[in-house]
Amino acid sequence: PQCWRVKLVNGAPYTAVDIIVDPRYPAHRLSSDPDTVIHFEPPAGIILESNTTRDFDFVGLPTGTVLLTPITVKMDCCSRRPWQTTTARRRGLPCTAAFACTDYKVQGRTLTNAALELRRNRGTSATPCDPYSLYVQLSRCRSLEGITLLSPTRNADLVGNVVPKEMREAEERLAELGNQTIQRVQQWQ
Repeated sequence: PQCWRVKLVNGAPYTAVDIIVDPRYPAHRLSSDPDTVIHFEPPAGIILESNTTRDFDFVGLPTGTVLLTPITVKMDCCSRRPWQTTTARRRGLPCTAAFACTDYKVQGRTLTNAALELRRNRGTSATPCDPYSLYVQLSRCRSLEGITLLSPTRNADLVGNVVPKEMREAEERLAELGNQTIQRVQQWQ
């Protein structure tokens, strides 16, 4: 398939232009706020646009957009999930909203605003967050004013939070291998 040419791949950034509600599933209005409508089932589709789709012109869709429809995924029982006792099926859109990005997905990007959860979990564990993850999360925003922390910072998150010994050793080994490679290439010239 040619999907990679238009970045119809995992992690590609898109903007939602419209949501097509599935008429089979009724909406629910909040009694406390009649202007708010909640849909509990997946939509019939979502119309997306990005820089890579601007020249697309599909019949029935706005120019520069693509239609993403729900898919059903079957999750069989397997040894990797001993807690799963039955086969499960999930129907939904094969995408994740941008508000749910991992630090891995935003590496190399610059954000204006970000809400960050620095902890590994929101429990009471005092385990500090991973120092690499901490760096990636805190370095994505253009300014400190754009960062909102979801949990209060703890001393363990920042003070004394060091790279584990095995990671330091691995980095040193990679640096040494890099130097050896450079020396070998220079000998060829």
